[in-house]
Amino acid sequence: MNIKTYRVFIILSTVLLMLSLIFFIVTRINKIEKKESSFLQSMNISTEPLNLNKLLPLEKEVLDNFKKIPKNEYSYKYKEIIENNRSLLNLHSRQNVGAYILKSILNSNELLPEQRLYTLNKLRIIDMLSGNIVETIKITIEYLDLAKDLNSEYDVARAKIGLSSIISSLGGNKTTIAMLKHINLENKSFDSINRVKISRYIHLAENYFFIEEYEKSFECLNKISNLLKNEPNDYQMNILLLENFLKTSIFLKLNNSEKALETLNFSKSLLDNIKKHYFADLNNVYILNLESYNLKYRPQNFNAENVKNYIENSQQIGDIIYMKKAYDILFQYYFETNKFTEYRELELIHNSYLKRIGNANNKFFTLYLIENLENERVAAENKKLYIHISILLLGSLFISIISFKKIQYLDKKSKIDALTNIGNRLSFNIKIDELKDKSYNMLLFDVDNFKKINDTYGHDFGDEVLATIGKILKTIENKEINIYRVGGEEFSIIFTNLNKTFCIDSCEFIRKSIENIKWKHPIIVTMSGGFSHNNGNIYIECDLKLYKAKSSGKNMIIY
Repeated sequence: MNIKTYRVFIILSTVLLMLSLIFFIVTRINKIEKKESSFLQSMNISTEPLNLNKLLPLEKEVLDNFKKIPKNEYSYKYKEIIENNRSLLNLHSRQNVGAYILKSILNSNELLPEQRLYTLNKLRIIDMLSGNIVETIKITIEYLDLAKDLNSEYDVARAKIGLSSIISSLGGNKTTIAMLKHINLENKSFDSINRVKISRYIHLAENYFFIEEYEKSFECLNKISNLLKNEPNDYQMNILLLENFLKTSIFLKLNNSEKALETLNFSKSLLDNIKKHYFADLNNVYILNLESYNLKYRPQNFNAENVKNYIENSQQIGDIIYMKKAYDILFQYYFETNKFTEYRELELIHNSYLKRIGNANNKFFTLYLIENLENERVAAENKKLYIHISILLLGSLFISIISFKKIQYLDKKSKIDALTNIGNRLSFNIKIDELKDKSYNMLLFDVDNFKKINDTYGHDFGDEVLATIGKILKTIENKEINIYRVGGEEFSIIFTNLNKTFCIDSCEFIRKSIENIKWKHPIIVTMSGGFSHNNGNIYIECDLKLYKAKSSGKNMIIY
């Protein structure tokens, strides 16, 4: 789906949702005098059917054991059922069997309110993996309402943290931080309050990371150690793992390779010694961190297959934040290695993933709305109802907006060279195709003796040279002058709708500007280039003239 089509889709979806909401409210007002009932509790939690022929052996075993338990025993075996599901946490599958089982016992009406609350808490965590944001919001809201009814401060706090996590996965990081700060845990003394505080600090640290406030992120992480003292060893190790995963990401952003490797190695040692996993996907999060480090500092060790396998195995069930990270790593790898065919193929898969999540959530929202128009009877004064519907609507709109922004971002990023911040080879090729039958001039040049510069002063200085040249080129860029880094130390400038004399003057200005740069090392950097007018083989002509400039003494442009 291209950007124009996606824009039309978003507008139509928004209009449809708004009309549906207005119709819903008008219909409900006409039923004021009917008996009040709970909007959320009268709706059964959606239970997607399982394809029994595609179950993995472990999934089949867990499901078969569950089916052996009679419904009338759910009320005293619900914790055992939930514990049995733990074995599925790190199992990548396209079917969320654990969620299916928990939804089944919730829909049985066999559980007491306290038992239902406990089960909803577990369900909201594992159902987030399904990618159905609206369904997860609904479950979390029901969990929050029931927690308030039962005066459970622990569960109220957990539900609010859960809602903030959903908003975070949709890109609302500043909103999430505000929500988490609003959760009041001071002077509270309920059971497991330390774990709630730990969860809050981890989510705060994560969202500060996303908005690049790394010091605040570290501040939150540093508050966790005192809260872990009386916790079981395995739980402590799980939390330390989450801490170190985030610290690795921060150090990578700060270009601190030594600290990043230190936290990465510590994460590996923790992972090897943990016997009980409290959180899903720990192994895969480690792999994503490892490959992020490899891509940046040890490209020879980078294994694209690890990232591709994570994406392929997690298309249907996978944490949205980590899926985004996996895509970003692979996009960066293809971009930096000029694998534009693979980049485009991945972009198609990524767009399909976003579309599938968006369509699933929009479809669920529509069916959810229609069913309640027919079956619900709530008094007009039930303000809570409209708050719930607003949250659901915002969730759907969030998904559409974030998806559209992501497509725009990826399209722009795929055409920009990361080092010099100018157009890359892909962008250059697109421009050449656009100008195929038009009149224009082009300069093709590269840096003289660049290999010697790298060998003498190091690759970091070589990168500095290229980045500085990119800044100089940026100063003359406009709608008639397009600049590109077409590979290594080679650059191109395309002049459209400009006379030849002006183009030549501009080329000489660039050549002299590069020659006059003062570097931190005792060196003069020059360039050699070839200039030509489009006649069907402009790149070849420029390249031949560039070669002639090199062989004629360098630091010149052949016109």
